[in-house]
Amino acid sequence: MLSIMLIAFLVSLSAGAVSYTLQIYGNANLDEVIDEKDVSYIQDIIKGSTSSTTFADVNRDGKVEEADAALTAKIIKHEEETITIVDSANRTVTVKYPIKDMVSMSENSAEFIKILGAEDRLTGVVQNVADKTVFFPDLCKLPIIKSGSTADYEKILSMQPEVAFSYEYNAVEDAKKLEPHVTVIGLAFYKPKIMAQETAQLGYLLGKEDKAYEYINFYENYLKDIAEKVNTIPDNKKVRVYFERNDFVTAGNGSGTNEMCIMAGGKNIAASLEGSSSPTVDEEWVIKENPDVMIKIVNHGNTYMGYEKDNKTNLVELRASLLNRTGAQSINAVKNNRLFIMSDSIMTKASYFVGVAYFAKIFYPDLFEDLDPEKVHQEYLTRFQRLDFNLQESGVFAYPEPA
Repeated sequence: MLSIMLIAFLVSLSAGAVSYTLQIYGNANLDEVIDEKDVSYIQDIIKGSTSSTTFADVNRDGKVEEADAALTAKIIKHEEETITIVDSANRTVTVKYPIKDMVSMSENSAEFIKILGAEDRLTGVVQNVADKTVFFPDLCKLPIIKSGSTADYEKILSMQPEVAFSYEYNAVEDAKKLEPHVTVIGLAFYKPKIMAQETAQLGYLLGKEDKAYEYINFYENYLKDIAEKVNTIPDNKKVRVYFERNDFVTAGNGSGTNEMCIMAGGKNIAASLEGSSSPTVDEEWVIKENPDVMIKIVNHGNTYMGYEKDNKTNLVELRASLLNRTGAQSINAVKNNRLFIMSDSIMTKASYFVGVAYFAKIFYPDLFEDLDPEKVHQEYLTRFQRLDFNLQESGVFAYPEPA
């Protein structure tokens, strides 16, 4: 039987929400879920009435037969002992089902695990999680197994978790250090284009697919509303935007920030730069490009913004330094008071849709007059992070606040 949340998700797909192929063996018909349609699809393959697919061979023995249909039925009923996925590092990984003991080697995966209500299964986290005592009030107390880019592999092995969730770009190296004792799964959780697919994958891995689809449906509804308005903007009327993290390090094509900019209807002036998703530019280049909007994104530290920050003193000083750069006064964004600073707490991670809402509000204040990014953000914190946190009283995420 399909759950109510899964049915709601499938209805939302027909209304134009995100579409993807769930990268799990058992998803024989290559859609977004594993359900009875996959069992029927496998049976049709066996009959010869439809073509075979990679994920139809559930036991991966090189042939599709009744055993694969039976295994798919067991996944649907939560009766299967293992589950096999293709992770975001393009690695085929088999784990016990559901995962009951794990460590998180990225802040982003910890946030998603909490969304799905499985944080009690986490036994180790990264330093960034430990530093965010307000956002991760319980997880911040767990043992630290990674600081910056340095993982404590010996500590992880001594803890004997079933699984370590790694960034996809670190998964191969982490696996060399940890497997076969600890299974490594590489999931990005910072790329909007694959965020829904990874969320669904994590849901199945944890036996929490209902919660995963509830979350996907929640944020996709907001993005769909934004997209409907963005689609009315002529291409030659779209605002040109300059993003910056570290000084003059911008967001290029292939970055999550660029994807978010597109979703909000902006034109990233660095999208055409080649060689890196985070290219470095200079003052002259920015002046020449003359963006309509400038957005400085500050990192996960608590110096300027985030859940642990309430006053704006440092932000005022930072913004003043940006406005006083050589030649800045000739840039349209500065002349029209459209230079903003934003926290990366709502950027390329679970709550990226909040960042998209802020972008839309900043880019097109008249078109998105009724959009309230703070309200969207508050619903996320209350409903999915289960935090007693009032955004009207605490936290700083955009400065100045968009009109």
